[in-house]
Amino acid sequence: MNPGADSGGTYAVDVLATLASGLSVDATESGRKALEVVRERSPELIAIGEQTGEDLVTTSAGFIDMMLAALRNDVELPWPDFEQRSRDYGRLRAAQGLPLELLIDVLAVYRRATIELISRPIQGKPHYDEIITIAQGRLEDVTERLTTAIARGFLEHIDEEHRARESEMYGLAAIVSAMGRSLDLGETAEVALIEALAALRLSTGALWLRERSSYKLVHTVGLDADQVDDFARQVGPHVKASASAVGRAESQVDRISGQEWNALRAQLRVRGRTVGMLTVATMVDRVFGASDLLFTAAVADQVAIAIDRARQFASEARTDHLTGLANRREFERVMEREAALAERHNRRLSLMMIDLDNLKRINDRLGHSAGDGALKIVAQQLQRVVRASDVCARVGGDEFAVAMPETDLDRARDVALRLRGAVEHAALSLRAPEHVEVSVGIAAWRPGQDWQAIYKAADTDLYEDKRRRKTVRRWRQEDQPAEIRILGRGAGRRRVSGA
Repeated sequence: MNPGADSGGTYAVDVLATLASGLSVDATESGRKALEVVRERSPELIAIGEQTGEDLVTTSAGFIDMMLAALRNDVELPWPDFEQRSRDYGRLRAAQGLPLELLIDVLAVYRRATIELISRPIQGKPHYDEIITIAQGRLEDVTERLTTAIARGFLEHIDEEHRARESEMYGLAAIVSAMGRSLDLGETAEVALIEALAALRLSTGALWLRERSSYKLVHTVGLDADQVDDFARQVGPHVKASASAVGRAESQVDRISGQEWNALRAQLRVRGRTVGMLTVATMVDRVFGASDLLFTAAVADQVAIAIDRARQFASEARTDHLTGLANRREFERVMEREAALAERHNRRLSLMMIDLDNLKRINDRLGHSAGDGALKIVAQQLQRVVRASDVCARVGGDEFAVAMPETDLDRARDVALRLRGAVEHAALSLRAPEHVEVSVGIAAWRPGQDWQAIYKAADTDLYEDKRRRKTVRRWRQEDQPAEIRILGRGAGRRRVSGA
């Protein structure tokens, strides 16, 4: 074990606990801000709260306070109380006729609000990434537990209202609980299909995920390899239905009869988007009635939510939360792949490194929100000047990188020049209160190199460009008469204070 690493981890955990303890007093304000997001995404929840007179700010603050408590290591958490409150919340919302997917989506809003609450005081501070990583891991666990408790309360109410379909409701509960244990897309698809088949007392099925305008088969149960194509042809995504379910569910369920199969096929939909297709079937003579279609629609809604959540998590794990670009881990994976392809096929590959020169000055003079704005300007202009095949990433606090397949140094230098001009123009157009400047380093892959060697070469070139630019700025300042320099600094101060 590395003692230094262990000490750093302990420090990050202690800082996180201290932050969570201190920020609990801000939970009400954060709850109010989170509620504004909920108002846009789920106006029906706000409408019901206004009709019943419920204090939705207090409800929001309560969930954020639970999540902050889960980040502390100095107190024993009252999990029975947390879970009971969440179950009661799920029962209440079910009684009000709100869909379960709305409750899960609102809980995700509270999770993001908690992360923002934690990140603001430590932005740009040592151990920031480590603290946020620990916080995200703990919040994933608490969100999963709260989601399961809400779903349990929700389904308890449904069970009380529909005791005639008790076995089906418990099947739906099993699906929600089972799928809530994983955020891996492949595992979620597998569990969804297996649990849906169990609830419907069937043994054969397939699940496809929607990718642009087509469907990709991701999992099957009860089918041999030589049966898959015939199954898809008879009861797959593109077969015409003989009947469809009409109910409250968002997902559409069709009854289909093929040459060999009697099937129910669900178009998995969430918030108006189709995320996949689920088909469950049998070769025996079984007539699927209206209740089967309606129940399958309820199951399909939960499957769609789980798949959408897993996709969102996978996307968040690959992207930088501030700029939307790839994060460092994803960029390293891309560069490793592109370097291997360049070696195998003798392709060209360039790497561009970009540094926001004056981020610290912007943060110190204008605050971190202004610094975040400068970073977003660079990210937006970077995406404008590169090709769709290039991969842009934020690899550090003020550092960006671009993997540029099939690109030589001359073209990479041309992109660098256009980037500088675009950043300067964007900063002026947006009337940024501080000048935004970037330094750029470029390197090209050579046979036998791995991606780390290209990265090191580009980083060295970036350092040289930064040094040259500092020297040029110093020469320009020294060439100005003293009185002009003084007036220039005064004018700069007046411009910032008036912005």
